[in-house]
Amino acid sequence: MNLKEWAGVQGIHPVTAYRWFRDGKLPVPARRVGGLILVDALGSAAAPGSVAVYARLSSADQRCDLDRQVARVTAWATGEGLSVGRVVT
Repeated sequence: MNLKEWAGVQGIHPVTAYRWFRDGKLPVPARRVGGLILVDALGSAAAPGSVAVYARLSSADQRCDLDRQVARVTAWATGEGLSVGRVVT
């Protein structure tokens, strides 16, 4: 599946997903094929031994902070050596 579709399924903004790919922080295997970025469809499901990243907002006016929260928690989890299998927002 392409990166934009994967981001939609995971509840992540496509720009955030692209930034993670560009910075090497995308929690699933992905590769560039021509003008597309393809995400391993098997990698989008939580693998055994992986963790889920969960972020939420207390009000709709904080919507712009959601991507930042997801990025922060994902960076922490990968820094701790945890494999992020799913992002829930």
